[in-house]
Amino acid sequence: MKLGLEQLKWNDRVTTQARKLGWSAYDQITANKRTADPSLILTRGPRLLVVWLRTGRRRPDRQPPVERFPGAEVHVWYPDDWPRVLGALVASPAPVNGPHGDGAA
Repeated sequence: MKLGLEQLKWNDRVTTQARKLGWSAYDQITANKRTADPSLILTRGPRLLVVWLRTGRRRPDRQPPVERFPGAEVHVWYPDDWPRVLGALVASPAPVNGPHGDGAA
């Protein structure tokens, strides 16, 4: 899928901010993007964010298959979600108590 200028700018804005905050970002090659695949995969320490970046109208009938990534933080972000984007990027990971993150020591 070929991305338009608006989508490219939105992708660049999120990726640039994430990298400034210490995230490693995996971004697909633009020519290979598919709407069902995440736009970005972000990692920092123990956190893994799987992110779909969208522009335009929010359409409940066209939501990505977030259930494909159990255990990961999944987000669908639109440009007007910028405060939520920043909140997710600066948030600390939840403490992991046991070896499986289930609170058991």
